[in-house]
Amino acid sequence: MRFSTMIVHNVLRRKLRSGLTVVAVAIAVGSVVALVGIANGFKDSFLDFYKASDVDIIVARMGSQRRLTSTLDEILASKIQAQPGVKDVVPGLVDVVSFPEANLFLVPVSGLVPETQVFNHFKVNKGRLLLKSDDRSIVLGVDLAATLGKDVGDSLDVVEGEAFQIVGLIESSNVLENGAILMPLPALQKLMGREGQISGVSVTVLDPQDRALVERLTRQIKELEPGLSVRTTKEHVESLTEIQIALAMAWLTSTVAIVIGMLGTLNTMFMSIQERTREIGILRALGWERSRVAMMILGESVTIGLAGGIAGTLAAVTFVRLLTRVPAVNGMIQGRIDVTVLAEGMLTAVLVGLLGGLLPALSVSKMKPAEALQT
Repeated sequence: MRFSTMIVHNVLRRKLRSGLTVVAVAIAVGSVVALVGIANGFKDSFLDFYKASDVDIIVARMGSQRRLTSTLDEILASKIQAQPGVKDVVPGLVDVVSFPEANLFLVPVSGLVPETQVFNHFKVNKGRLLLKSDDRSIVLGVDLAATLGKDVGDSLDVVEGEAFQIVGLIESSNVLENGAILMPLPALQKLMGREGQISGVSVTVLDPQDRALVERLTRQIKELEPGLSVRTTKEHVESLTEIQIALAMAWLTSTVAIVIGMLGTLNTMFMSIQERTREIGILRALGWERSRVAMMILGESVTIGLAGGIAGTLAAVTFVRLLTRVPAVNGMIQGRIDVTVLAEGMLTAVLVGLLGGLLPALSVSKMKPAEALQT
């Protein structure tokens, strides 16, 4: 019997115990893949949002890592546009609204300047995009429209008592935009009582590959008025409080699950050793070296870890895809998980197996054949 075959055979000898341990590891790995995958997907959604609009620099209020709390004077946009090297500037206002009847409580609504480049990447599924002449008109992402059961020509109360006519349904490669409401900037300013205010300014430079130009514009924009945060899109997204909290909570929860999975594996392997003491003694008497016996136990532990890793990864991918169909989070998370996160999940599975089997392997390597045979 091959060494690897023997390891698999030993794991399968006690199917119930091994199965329960695999479940514990699967929960740990699934937590890593699902939670970290969702958090990273959340970050990627923001990056995709800006990249699709060819945005290179984001200007917001210093200390406002959350987009909703950033407040700037609308006139700042024209000052930035006047800077040499700036190709285009789009001011925007961001807020959230809720539709409790549809179990939607964090629907992003963006106030943008119609007929600007930020609309170029949208695919119009039905109706049209916003026009500068529009007042009480809105465009809905396809996912949000489907959840609300709305179509072009229908009326929607964005907030209670404030009805807007839906003039178009748009589709984007970005999950956030598919679940959002777009309206003219002046309309959202009036609706939210923030006339003359914006959340931030999206800046497109003439040559985004020219790092010297980007750095120069960053310095110049900061000097326009005190208290400005001027970052590249990547730096801005990584600084968002929403992203930082999501990633921190994902890893914190995952760490707890990993520890539980490791302890479960540790317990299983120690119980296995106690039940097979005489068998291990025979192997040692037949000439097996300490290291080979230890590698057998460690191999069994890693095998359990890998089995749990595969099960947990598959469960996490399925869970995330199903989660995107829940109205409360539809349009907030992506249904795909990055390959890097999947690799992190399998690495976690191997790590759980190694740590869970390390102490039992060291213990069995110190076992003397004579004492083991007398057990």
